[in-house]
Amino acid sequence: MRLDRYLSNSGVGTRKEVKKLIKQGRVTVNGRVVLDPGHPVLENDAVALDGEVVRFHKKVYILFYKPSGYVTSTKDPHSETIMEFLPPLKGIFPVGRLDKDAEGLLIITNDGDFAHRVISPKWSVEKEYIVKVEGEVTEDKIEKLKNGVTLRDGFFAKAKRVEKLSNDTLKIVITEGKYHQIKRMTAAVGLKTVHLKRTRIGGLVLPDDMKPGEYRFLSEEEVKKVFEREDQKEDTPRS
Repeated sequence: MRLDRYLSNSGVGTRKEVKKLIKQGRVTVNGRVVLDPGHPVLENDAVALDGEVVRFHKKVYILFYKPSGYVTSTKDPHSETIMEFLPPLKGIFPVGRLDKDAEGLLIITNDGDFAHRVISPKWSVEKEYIVKVEGEVTEDKIEKLKNGVTLRDGFFAKAKRVEKLSNDTLKIVITEGKYHQIKRMTAAVGLKTVHLKRTRIGGLVLPDDMKPGEYRFLSEEEVKKVFEREDQKEDTPRS
């Protein structure tokens, strides 16, 4: 197994994060510093980060209903984090983020490869949001969201689908995950997001009977659902 995959699957971080750690010279294999993320790791090799042994362990996937008011992070010096609701499993981290004032579906895992595929625009994993807004929801604004809007930082953001649920509520599906993307997109068409709830990631839907702060472990079949789309099924995650 590649060194970066060994570390990401052990819960150290995403593939991108562990590559940075490796290139910083913080990782050793059998006592020797290794700078190549593709370095092969054998079954009996001793891998360490900053001198602490990293043990390969079973992959974990958790469906979590994030409540509003908590930071999507493993630790934060100023705010309460989602980790207060989750089991004390070493190496788990949230896949992507939800704003502090947002709620809804989050996946928690220790599988860096899986997290990378969910987050990366390359895989086009759909994220569905119920968005309550202030301002008049017109067909023109809906079309602008569908056709794409240029945000203040120059990023061109385009919703995959937009559906008007009521005079002040939209269902928006995106495949990117830029910082505050939904809020910035609605602002670009003259609407202010006042409440945001993520209800789906790929084919995995937030259960109707789940309450904020609750979680449960996902089955193998449910993990595969993350890479399904509404219009067609995509390939399943690699083990």
